[in-house]
Amino acid sequence: MTTAILFDVDGTLVDTPAAMTTVLRTVVAEHGRTAADDRLRATVGRPLAASLAGLLELPTDHPAVVQAADRARELFTQTVIPSAPRLVFPGVPELLAALRERGHPLAVVTSKVRPSAIELLDAAGLLDAFDTLACHGMTERGKPYPDLALLAAAALDTPPADCVVVGDAVDDVRMANAAGMRPIGVSTGVATRAELVLAGARAVYAGPAALGPALLDEPTVRPFDLTPR
Repeated sequence: MTTAILFDVDGTLVDTPAAMTTVLRTVVAEHGRTAADDRLRATVGRPLAASLAGLLELPTDHPAVVQAADRARELFTQTVIPSAPRLVFPGVPELLAALRERGHPLAVVTSKVRPSAIELLDAAGLLDAFDTLACHGMTERGKPYPDLALLAAAALDTPPADCVVVGDAVDDVRMANAAGMRPIGVSTGVATRAELVLAGARAVYAGPAALGPALLDEPTVRPFDLTPR
């Protein structure tokens, strides 16, 4: 069985955390609130409505939260999407192309809702690299629960034990472990190397270019007993 690779998006494939922090800061300010940048950045990659509910100290289904989430998506489309090709981390297109050439099934597993994920990946020129997308709202529970990862594995017709999850956040690592998959971290996003290792990442790499040689090992990526970097 060829190993399937499941990728997070924000902070893993595309360098969006800083831009998303700016979007969140604007939306929170429009609602008469303030939040430190480290608190704003820590929410990047999590479901938008839940993040804004926490920042605004309101229930997730509160009309103001719904309005704020819509506003954040609007600002993201206006200010970030046009820059998407420049935000792709170095080495990502080459890594995805090499993985596909070697026959690895590829999926995205993200806390973005599907239209937002498609919008970003398409603008970044990455959408066609993936066989399936598992997005927030497509399962009852999102990250860090295993549901989205298992949905992607089923769509790829690959057993969870033959899947690797690559992500920049603690929730990505926890999701992978809960799903019985191998979690690999990249330190390009919201979590530090130490946080990823503590959460259970098998290894942590500086980014896709550094990660590439490990994922491209033959015949598969197992066993993943590399020293975390």
